[in-house]
Amino acid sequence: MKDTFSLSLRSVIITLLVMALTVASLTGCGKKVIVTPQASPSKGAEQQLSEQALAAYNSGDYTAASSLYDRILQKQNLTRAQKRSAWRYYALSTIKSGRATLGLQALDKWESNQPGVIDSTEWQDMWMMAVKQLPAHKSLAILESTYAKTSNPWGLRANAALLLAGVEWRKGNTGAALTSLEDLYAKAPSKKYKAALERSLFAELNAIDAQLLATISGFLTPENEITYPYSLVLLEKARRAAGDEQNWPSAWAAIERLRSLGKLADPTIIDAVLAPLKKEFGEPTHGIALTLPLTGPYGSIGWKIVRGAGIAHWQLTNNGYNFALKVINTESATWEQELAALPEGFTIVGGPLRKDVFRKIYDKDLTEKHAFFTFLSSLPAGTEGEDAWRFFSSPKDQIQTLLNFAQFDLGINNFAALYPDENYGKHMSQLFVERASQQTEYPVLTASYTPNQPQGWSKDVKKLLVQSDQENKELHAADGSFTNASSQEQYKDLPYKPAFQAVFLPDSWKNMESIIPHFFFHQEDRAVFLGPTLWEQGLSAGRKLESRYFKLAIFPGIWNPFTPTNASKQLVQAMDDAGLGKPDAWVGLGYDFIRLAAGMGSMPADWDDDTVNEELASAQSMDWSIAPISWDADGLASENLFLFRPSRNGFVPINPESFANRLNAVRVRHDERIQMMKDEADTDKAKELGLTIEEYRMQRNEAANDVHTTETAEADNSGLFSFETTPATSQ
Repeated sequence: MKDTFSLSLRSVIITLLVMALTVASLTGCGKKVIVTPQASPSKGAEQQLSEQALAAYNSGDYTAASSLYDRILQKQNLTRAQKRSAWRYYALSTIKSGRATLGLQALDKWESNQPGVIDSTEWQDMWMMAVKQLPAHKSLAILESTYAKTSNPWGLRANAALLLAGVEWRKGNTGAALTSLEDLYAKAPSKKYKAALERSLFAELNAIDAQLLATISGFLTPENEITYPYSLVLLEKARRAAGDEQNWPSAWAAIERLRSLGKLADPTIIDAVLAPLKKEFGEPTHGIALTLPLTGPYGSIGWKIVRGAGIAHWQLTNNGYNFALKVINTESATWEQELAALPEGFTIVGGPLRKDVFRKIYDKDLTEKHAFFTFLSSLPAGTEGEDAWRFFSSPKDQIQTLLNFAQFDLGINNFAALYPDENYGKHMSQLFVERASQQTEYPVLTASYTPNQPQGWSKDVKKLLVQSDQENKELHAADGSFTNASSQEQYKDLPYKPAFQAVFLPDSWKNMESIIPHFFFHQEDRAVFLGPTLWEQGLSAGRKLESRYFKLAIFPGIWNPFTPTNASKQLVQAMDDAGLGKPDAWVGLGYDFIRLAAGMGSMPADWDDDTVNEELASAQSMDWSIAPISWDADGLASENLFLFRPSRNGFVPINPESFANRLNAVRVRHDERIQMMKDEADTDKAKELGLTIEEYRMQRNEAANDVHTTETAEADNSGLFSFETTPATSQ
């Protein structure tokens, strides 16, 4: 009873105190008292809820985490920072738990509470993850609208385009998808974005099945395989192929091409693939190398050769050949070190393309380690067939092809050479004179002109014709025929009669368009004009020309696009399938080099020049896409070039029989024209003498016979006199 009373009294006292304090606070009277508040039970619960939600997310229980963050977001008293955090984790956990539609809505809320977060990698990665979870028809609509909205960040639009491409190639629109990716990459505002595109695509390719990868790989070509997006397709294809040790050399060759020639913004992608494979299998020790300029003034030529070589390597490896192909850019700062580091199994090396580069290779004794097949028109004296080999036509090949056609198909043995007074013209003319004189046993008349003075070219042509005309008269005098002096005077307006039947013109086609018409101006329309391969460059431009001047002009070439061989047909088809246009001589050069080198097989470690020459003896019998090259037992090369003639819109191949018929027809017309001119002159002279033309010609012939008889007698007497006085003179 006492205890009960005490508790009641205590309660009353406390109540009275609280009431007193309340009154004091309301009236402002008395001393101010601060009461320390106790922890609010509701705030403790909120803190506990946040901790539980974060713990669930960190543990990977995204379903529980999304539910807990949903409860947090129902609270009314959240700060701005708490809202941002809650929407972030709610979006992440919802997407990671597989509720894509809800996750995309949450991403929008997160972005509205934290402006600018849409630019972040985390936000965009989550967006991509969510879109991938949607059914195809829903994802397609979102992706298209996201990409079309230009106010969206470029990175987000790029990701949308990347996913769109995935949708397209799964639907079978592979080519369109790859083209879209190619365009997207070209529009990337910086290297950083390009690198992100590369990483994203490679991750996508890692996840697709083998059948789809094979379909996409069908769009690879030797030209596009080093550029985005094709480079990543090739990398993934090579990565998977390398799992089979037998395919490792070819896979290594593909990855190595990307590493040395590729144009990725993030090359570490390649290194990440190559490093573990090299650790497992090591570097291939057998292959073929190319040393070419891929940048600088000769870079375009180098790339054409690589293109042809790549097609050949592609075809051969698909047909059971297993060798690596390495390309070294001779314009890079490290090309000499790369070349020196080539394994001995890379016995055959194609190139170089420039003489100064070969000189460096030769001076460093690298020709002792590798057999170089140079793309040069000549090699230093004493080196061809021993220290290196030639895989290119020489000036002698050009001249020999022209001479053989002129002599054996047209019956021409008398030649002249009219050349520009500069190094190339002098060199080519000298070679022509040496070879023509040796082959026909007739001297070659030569004359020059100043290249940069076209106003004097007509006189230069006339001078050549006058000289040859005089030579022709001397030849006739030597063989007993002659022309009456009065007849010469009477026929002084007739065209010159040069001794030569063909003239060699070693100059550019641009100059030929001016020089050759001068022959016609001086009434020489029967000459066959022989030109170097240099003419092809000017005629390939496709400019229309006055073809009547050039119907008897011919020049040699390496590549014949008009009457293809089986090999060139395959090359043309491969280029066409890849959408690369039409091949030319440089593409064919690379194509045939790889095929020849592969045909020579693996040479022994102790190979020497005799080994190479023996292998060449059989390998050279292959079907060529370019004009076939042959090597003799000493390894000296010669190329039997194709022959062409200019046409109205470029050039066409020579048909020997048709060309010979055309030449004969021109000669007949020329002779008919000369006869008409003589008849005219004879008629005028007969009228002047009051004779008929028949009477005049009879008198002229009688006079000519009398002169001939007198000259013959004088010559005989002169010979007797000389004979009789010889002993006295000798004494």
